[in-house]
Amino acid sequence: MKKLNIILMALVALTTLNLSSCKDDDLGTTIFDTTDYPLDRTVYSFPLDTFVKVNFQEPYNMRYLYRLQDIGSDMDYNLTPCSYDQCINLAVLNKYLWYDVYRDVVGDEFLKTYSPRVMHIIGSPAYNPTSGTIKLGTAEGGLKITLYNAESLVPSDLENLNEYFFKTMHHEFSHILHQNINYPTDFNLISKPFYNTASWQDTPDSVALGQGFVSNYASSQAREDWVEIIANYIVKDSVTWANMLEGATKSWELAMDVDYDHWVKCDEKCKQGKANRDSVGYYFKDGTISGGQVITCQVVRKYIQRDVNGYAVPDANGNIVYLSIVDKTGVETGREVILKKLEMCREWLKTNFNYDIDAVRYAVQHKQYIYDENDHLVLDSKGRPINALTYVRPDGTTLMQELRGWVDRYKSLMPNQ
Repeated sequence: MKKLNIILMALVALTTLNLSSCKDDDLGTTIFDTTDYPLDRTVYSFPLDTFVKVNFQEPYNMRYLYRLQDIGSDMDYNLTPCSYDQCINLAVLNKYLWYDVYRDVVGDEFLKTYSPRVMHIIGSPAYNPTSGTIKLGTAEGGLKITLYNAESLVPSDLENLNEYFFKTMHHEFSHILHQNINYPTDFNLISKPFYNTASWQDTPDSVALGQGFVSNYASSQAREDWVEIIANYIVKDSVTWANMLEGATKSWELAMDVDYDHWVKCDEKCKQGKANRDSVGYYFKDGTISGGQVITCQVVRKYIQRDVNGYAVPDANGNIVYLSIVDKTGVETGREVILKKLEMCREWLKTNFNYDIDAVRYAVQHKQYIYDENDHLVLDSKGRPINALTYVRPDGTTLMQELRGWVDRYKSLMPNQ
């Protein structure tokens, strides 16, 4: 009994001590080390570390993690880090084509409020063997963006650069914005009959355009549709965007009983460039099967003028005659659906963030491509926009070399330089 009393008294004393030590006026300094250690100038990566600190961490409190973080990575994938040289390319392009654009057009306060707090760079793609798809990026909780496949970055290939990086960044950043302020729920109804979460990857982009989607991934679900509209509009050059809208004016039909052998022959001719894909269409799935053999198949094809056998009936000049179907959305063409979605995005961004998407697009386009003195896009001999990043200037240098100089200049601060 005496021992029990001693134990109880000890517990009361300990409790009293703990309670008294929790008073606000008794709190001392934090137990964590908050010292801002200077960067080590002898480390090989000092130039990039300094560039990241000056341009991302200090102004926007953003941790730019170009070294692979195993704890912060998706363990469902086999991932590898990005090389130092490619990390430099992506970092300077990130500043030039992304942060500088938003800073100049939407404002520093916008970036300080909505910029991701962590950007994690992964060298390899994230393959999904089940669906046969590749994950290009993720946005987590409005705070973190992960970019994959950074080792494949090619500054001379703007289509690749946009598809795998900057379209992805605008896509993921738009996710962060709607995670803060939800987009209009009416948007979910515009293309509701056509969303296909399970097998969107099997939809050709041209078919998706006809349904009112800017990409087949946009057809996976409404929230992806929303951010794909924003991202594609910003990065696609005016020639490509116009071609997309033109392609979206064409309607599609599902042909149920196409002779399979005939389809195979026509498909082969399409691959050889001897037949028009608009007329032949895309294989959808097997139709009738007899004796283990496919007899007929279902084909998704452009809605054009055809004879009773399904062959195209051209006009007097030999051109395909495109027809139109009023689809389930009540809008005549995919073009009108896309423009309707874009207008909703435009209004939402301006109202909630004072974000002018047309001004952002203008800035991005003029940083990516060469424009003449009349502000017209300059095209090469093949009718393609000229890449401003790798265009050789009169002094023999390129813009990309100039951007990399933003990092290289910190080498002078290293010993023995």
